[in-house]
Amino acid sequence: MRNSPREEEPFEVADVRPPKKRKGRLAAEYVVKVAVMSALLTALKFALSFVPNVEVVTVLVMVYAAVFGAVYVLPAAIVFCAVEIAIYGAGSWVILYFLYWPLLAAVSCVAFSGKRNVIAAAALAAVMSAFFGVLSACCDTLYVAVGFPDLDLGAYWVAYYIRGLWFDLVHIVSNVVVVSALFIPLCKAGDRIKRGGTRS
Repeated sequence: MRNSPREEEPFEVADVRPPKKRKGRLAAEYVVKVAVMSALLTALKFALSFVPNVEVVTVLVMVYAAVFGAVYVLPAAIVFCAVEIAIYGAGSWVILYFLYWPLLAAVSCVAFSGKRNVIAAAALAAVMSAFFGVLSACCDTLYVAVGFPDLDLGAYWVAYYIRGLWFDLVHIVSNVVVVSALFIPLCKAGDRIKRGGTRS
């Protein structure tokens, strides 16, 4: 005898855990995800540290923002900055990192809140990478100015920026290439991870 349509329908067991246990599990999952995101930023930055101004932190931050949103990417970016200080010590770059990476995360959240577009992602990577060079020159100039109050800040900034312009160009071009190649595939992988975590 065939089963009735009602009997053939898939059946899902309701989550009967107490609300506190469910909230505790969600909080733990959140902490783990943020920790894994920040760890990936640190590990992959270190893995490419032998190549000057070529990194995948930019594309990862953009992907985190596009897939998981501000509630994940902003803490991950801040933890990444803090871990970098623990590894490399303090310097003028500390201000740069704590300004730039959360800013990139916030801008990416706004840019990719709707449709994801590889051209828009590559353009954002180019603009933000160029801004990284400008902001780096500003932070280093102000850092030096503390010890030299009579320093001509404008002239020093121009000299510093021109000296590092080649590295900035490498940074811009490499990020455009990396983001163009990896942004959409990584977003799709992130979507699969997100769906898997939602079902579990």
